[in-house]
Amino acid sequence: MKGLILAADVGGTNMRTALLNAKGEVLKSLKRPSLAHKGREALIKRLVQMFQDTLREGGADIRQIRGIGVGFPGPLDTERGIVFNPPNLKGWQEVYLRDILEQEMGRPVALENDANAAALGEYWKGAGRGTRSLVCLTLGTGVGGGVVLEGRVWHGAKGIAGEIGHMTLVKNGRRCGCGNRGCLETYGSASGIITTMKGLLERHHIKPKEAVTLERMGKWARAGDSLTRRAIRETGVNLGIGIANVANLLNPEMIVLSGGVTNLGEYLFGPLREEVKKRALPKAVEGLKIVKAELGDNAGVIGAARTLLLTVAQGRNG
Repeated sequence: MKGLILAADVGGTNMRTALLNAKGEVLKSLKRPSLAHKGREALIKRLVQMFQDTLREGGADIRQIRGIGVGFPGPLDTERGIVFNPPNLKGWQEVYLRDILEQEMGRPVALENDANAAALGEYWKGAGRGTRSLVCLTLGTGVGGGVVLEGRVWHGAKGIAGEIGHMTLVKNGRRCGCGNRGCLETYGSASGIITTMKGLLERHHIKPKEAVTLERMGKWARAGDSLTRRAIRETGVNLGIGIANVANLLNPEMIVLSGGVTNLGEYLFGPLREEVKKRALPKAVEGLKIVKAELGDNAGVIGAARTLLLTVAQGRNG
């Protein structure tokens, strides 16, 4: 039980904590509401409490913990461990989260963007095993992105590389939470596809008997509803355009898609792959694999644990 790792994947709605070994195997995990709506202090208190509960329920002691990895919504300064006002979290302007957690837990902490952590998790233990480069898109409430090149997350000059969800897809398109218009996120996320569906229903003067949700859209599509399938296809095409741009720019071996939107299956993946093939340069898609993520909810905590291991290794080598 030596050299264990605590890890967290923090979101605006829920957070997950886990106890892992150095092989990336999850020994114990917890999932609870993050309490982000109650403010910064409430979220930090909840995170520390979940770390303590994870240790206790996992039968471990803090003295056995090598360090703590945390996946957190960006933008971040990962080198200094600072959070810079994520769009969906209020009251987080320049918060030295790493220092706070190290003081609370008494162990070294490594901080990583949550989407980057998910990408690193899939690279290490998920769909990307054996690849040298991949790009991971998380299609949830928003569209997160992470880029892994030669086993390392590519952060860019200011730590915001991989913000694929905020590439402009439609000039003067839908308003995005980042303040821009027409971002990929507004068309390819769970909320984006629901907006597309509602727009089609309104144009056809159809009032659904049930509220439009991602789960219901999946059910309606499987039942053969043509309007639902059209909305999903439009979303797949929009995502395909974005991924074609990524393929041309980075030429990765693999694109990994995760998040609730991927549960729409081939209704989404079919038109998405078709659009990528149509728009990307032939060499950019030669051998390119576009696959569904394998790790599910564990991707973030596994990637956060990997971040901690890489940080420790860098410190030892330096």
